[in-house]
Amino acid sequence: MSDSETVFREEAAEHLENLEQALLCLDAAPNDADQINIAFRAMHTIKGSSGMVGFDHLSEFTHHLETLFERVRSGRLGLTAEIINLVLECKDQIDGLLRSPVPESGQIEASLALVGRLQQFTEGPNPVAAQQANTDSGDQSAGSSCYSILVRPSESAFTDGMDVLPLIRELQGLGACGLSLRLAGAPEDPELCALELQVLIITDAGENALRDVFLFVREDWQIDLHPLSPDAFRHNLDRLSAAGWLTDDNARALNALVPAAAPDQPQASDQQALRPTSAEQTSNASRVVESELSIKVPQRKLDALMDQVGELVILQARLDQLAISREDESIGELAEELDRLSNNLRETTFDIRMLPIGSTFGRFRRLVRDLSRELGKNVALETAGAGTELDKVVLDKLADPLVHLLRNSLDHGIEMPETRLAAGKPEKGTIRLEAAHEQGRIIIRISDDGAGLDAARILEKARKNGLVPEDVTPDTDAIYNLIFEPGFSTAARVSDVSGRGVGMDVVRTSIESLQGRVQLQSEPGEGTVITISLPMTLAIIDGLMVAVSGERFVIPLGVVDECIETRASESSREDGSRLVKHRDGLVPSLRLREWFAVAGQQPDIEQTVIVHVDKERFGITVDEVIGHSQTVIKSLGRLYRDAEGVMGATILGNGGIAMILDVAELIDDINSTAV
Repeated sequence: MSDSETVFREEAAEHLENLEQALLCLDAAPNDADQINIAFRAMHTIKGSSGMVGFDHLSEFTHHLETLFERVRSGRLGLTAEIINLVLECKDQIDGLLRSPVPESGQIEASLALVGRLQQFTEGPNPVAAQQANTDSGDQSAGSSCYSILVRPSESAFTDGMDVLPLIRELQGLGACGLSLRLAGAPEDPELCALELQVLIITDAGENALRDVFLFVREDWQIDLHPLSPDAFRHNLDRLSAAGWLTDDNARALNALVPAAAPDQPQASDQQALRPTSAEQTSNASRVVESELSIKVPQRKLDALMDQVGELVILQARLDQLAISREDESIGELAEELDRLSNNLRETTFDIRMLPIGSTFGRFRRLVRDLSRELGKNVALETAGAGTELDKVVLDKLADPLVHLLRNSLDHGIEMPETRLAAGKPEKGTIRLEAAHEQGRIIIRISDDGAGLDAARILEKARKNGLVPEDVTPDTDAIYNLIFEPGFSTAARVSDVSGRGVGMDVVRTSIESLQGRVQLQSEPGEGTVITISLPMTLAIIDGLMVAVSGERFVIPLGVVDECIETRASESSREDGSRLVKHRDGLVPSLRLREWFAVAGQQPDIEQTVIVHVDKERFGITVDEVIGHSQTVIKSLGRLYRDAEGVMGATILGNGGIAMILDVAELIDDINSTAV
């Protein structure tokens, strides 16, 4: 695949996403002119760029779609739900065609069927075709204007596989054209493009329509477009004809179509028309500079960069150890400087990997719209915190669990309209998806105002499946969270929307594989809230290094509140839990020595690290607190992957290993011990 095709596919995918989002906005506000223009521009750009890189089937298909939306944009066709549904189907078809340079027979049949449906809405005079017919007959409308366009492709246009002919055809479709294609120079390399296209055009399509023709190439090619007065237009015709760049017949035909009156807009002189001004050249250069400010980088390169940063952090720790052991001030100063630089590099690399979660949220609006219609429900999706950023690796793996949770809310949470009305609720149900940074983690909540969960029914099913003994009655929250057990479902019917009862356990497994956790709360008749807590990154974290009998452990710094001294004799047990004095009360605590069965003498004075999860505080008791540490997270081997209370390991500066604690899992153990 050529570079131009790769760029085209990437940019086309972005335009399709913009198109879908615009259509979903128009679904709620059909007369929103801004969204109509966004949708049209996306179609127009895909049509033009696909023709330039040789995707003729895609260009032809998108042309029919653009024709429909041109009628909508001009006000000749009202935008209805039926049209929006059809355009969304066409968007999906374009998405499929993008993946197939050569369309398969099934795709061709589907495209033809969609074209037939599009043509049902475009019966009658096509605005562009009508305009061209008028131009050919010489019946130029009074609103026509004259323009000069100078097009200079980039030097790499040939090697990039770019074709100027689709642009020429599109310009010819907008009005009467005079075209002059010539060499602007003689490059030493025959593969470099030195062509220059001069276009004189009479059209009533407007300047924006002309500029839209060059949307795909405007960042790399030089495009100079000027409106001309009738006199300047005729003068330029004469100059091109005299130079042999335009045939006499073509010049005479265009002269006959020049409008008698100048349009009410600023006009360029003939000199300006054929040669860009220095200000315009500066503007073109500025556009190139702006385009260079944003580049796309393959994910593998970012991963490799993060790995190198991780190795640098480990080397930094080794240098710190060396400075301490040798008591060398010069090495210590060098270590501090390297520490500062590595911190800056780490933060910059993090920023590169971080993406707003709104890029994922945007996909779900279409999902909710389509499924709610399929189910016969009226559901609105509300989002908040779309600008919240998290690691792209986490974001990519998060999409599927969120899709399943949304499907579940739509299928089993939100009631049918008549049921909601009978319960005194609004006919339209609401699903809310929100994200935020809280205490160094990403918190995502999926809530609905549906029927909520039936605790009694869940408990009955759990006992039937052998998950809960008959003589045990868990608390309500524990009952609700049974739905995350493998194969658990209380649904009375199998649904293609939310699955066959084998999905919620996969959701929990997926979240836990990201070092996250998922919790569920529900109120019968009011709705359900599912909360997902995730680390911001899976690569490097700031940690607090602690030790027990010389064994090192790392506590993620984001959950640490403070450190206090405690004596072994002060700790007490109450109902099986260990408590330590903290300020004016007692805090449940877990001693790492006992949890990991670390051998050695327990000191009389210990250190307890006070940590928090959600709104609860707990203590983790250790022998000593060493201090802050930048920690590169390494995954555990297969044998230790399920070790409780551990999320990973890190390599120390001296070559040793330290376990990174999963504080949430440790706290769950404290709570279960206290029950």
